[in-house]
Amino acid sequence: MACQGAIKGMPINLSSAPAACDHCILGKQTRSHVPKMREGCQATKQLEQVFIDLCRPMPCVLKYGHLYSMNVIDDFSSYVWSLPLKSKSKAINVLHTWHHAVENQSGNKLKIIVTDNGKLVSKTTTAWCALHGIDHQLTVPHMSAQNGQAE
Repeated sequence: MACQGAIKGMPINLSSAPAACDHCILGKQTRSHVPKMREGCQATKQLEQVFIDLCRPMPCVLKYGHLYSMNVIDDFSSYVWSLPLKSKSKAINVLHTWHHAVENQSGNKLKIIVTDNGKLVSKTTTAWCALHGIDHQLTVPHMSAQNGQAE
């Protein structure tokens, strides 16, 4: 509008760029896009690495009162276990039960679990992982794309 003279009585100098405000620049920054291709090594056998994500409350309560879901995804086979939870505080107990069952059924040991910085970050989880020799890896905060297929 200033170039075409649509505004009268208000002088606008277009010869120089407006002053940059640090807060405005930081507020307009965006994240880099998430690459479509996988980065890093993929697991070479079942249960070598699993991704775990606790889902938000479901819009309706399931038959037995389950409101949440914990998704466990095997990196090797992309097999998904969707474990129902009544509350997020029950997640570690359900994870223990799942761990024993899946190791007995497959004959493979669970080696690495990858989670976001959610409910599964606790002293109980750290002690459980240390007891069973499991490496508990965390994603960077606010970067859900690092949690692989779980997101």
